Amino acid sequence: MPRYISLHGLGCLPKPAFVALCKKTFADTGARVLRVSAGQIAGKMLIEFEAESQDAARGWLAGAKLAPLWLMRVDYESRDGTVEDL
Repeated sequence: MPRYISLHGLGCLPKPAFVALCKKTFADTGARVLRVSAGQIAGKMLIEFEAESQDAARGWLAGAKLAPLWLMRVDYESRDGTVEDL
C-alpha cells in the first residue's frame, strides 16, 4: 500500500493534548498510521501513514480534521545507504 507523510502546524499544543491527538489518529480508520512525530519548539507534527491513493490520503486527513501544510507520497526509502523502492 502506498505510504505518505504529511506535515501539520501544531501551534501551542500541550503534551496531554498531543497524547489525545495521537490516540485518536491511531484509532481512526481509513488509513494505517505508522508513526506520529512532533517538535514542540518548532510547532510541527509529521504523520507517516499508508492509504490506498492520494485521494484516499487527502480524504482521511480531511475526515480526521488534520489540515496538512503538505502531503508527500513516499517512493523511495533508505535506512542503511541502500535505496529501496516502496
